[in-house]
Amino acid sequence: MKPALGAKRAIGRRTWPLLCCALWACGGTAAEGGKAYGDKARAAYQTALLEFYDDDCFEAAPMMRELRREYPVSRYAALADLRVADCHFRDGEYAEAIEAYNHFVRYRRSHVEVPYARFQVAAAHFEQIPSEWLLSPPRHERDHYHAEEALRLLRAFKLDFPDDPLLPRAERMAQEAIELLAAHELYVAKFYADRGHLRAAIGRLNTLIGSFPGSSKEAEAWLLLGQSYQELGMHALARAHLDQLVARHPNSDEANEAREQLRSLPAGGVHKDACPVPSGNPT
Repeated sequence: MKPALGAKRAIGRRTWPLLCCALWACGGTAAEGGKAYGDKARAAYQTALLEFYDDDCFEAAPMMRELRREYPVSRYAALADLRVADCHFRDGEYAEAIEAYNHFVRYRRSHVEVPYARFQVAAAHFEQIPSEWLLSPPRHERDHYHAEEALRLLRAFKLDFPDDPLLPRAERMAQEAIELLAAHELYVAKFYADRGHLRAAIGRLNTLIGSFPGSSKEAEAWLLLGQSYQELGMHALARAHLDQLVARHPNSDEANEAREQLRSLPAGGVHKDACPVPSGNPT
């Protein structure tokens, strides 16, 4: 027999508090479970981090990977990804480090450590720039892919994160890359000029001044540009470039040489194939 309507209401009044208690208990259990999950992830990360700070990536890297598998939705999973990338970097596995840092940047775009990861990609390229050693050719004569990539990434880092604590390091690394790439352009320009390919030399010198401003090779590049235009009979352009050298680097030895050449330089019109004076701004 069905209970009366009043009985139904009485049952509802009696069971509602019990239901609320049950829901509260379940909610408390879920919250406690979430806290336990986070605590375990943090403990695992701290344990792995001790190995990492002890320069033991042989132990730290597997621990970080295990943390990432066991606690994929904790905030420590992202940090574990970074430490695995750092281990690749420490071990000289730069290709793997670049891939890991780029993966972090791609899939965790809003993470506070994105600037660090981007800097490390540039640093991994920077570390692969050829070094000087006794039996090797000079650095500026060798492959410069990693120097070019490091400079490109460091310039982007400086623009995107102008207040980052890593900026001073980024600027020093960028300047070293600029010096190397400028030396390479000057080397190639002289190679062409010595063989009478003056227009090719002019192209490389313009690249040096336009793409790598602030290098120690800049004054020499301006002087060689003026001399190359003079040899081509393009006296107006020769004068313009020598004037630029004197204005930009007035106290240099190259400027003194330019002043001597300017005094003896004949007047002349601009050749029909004349190139514009480079601005000295990076491209």
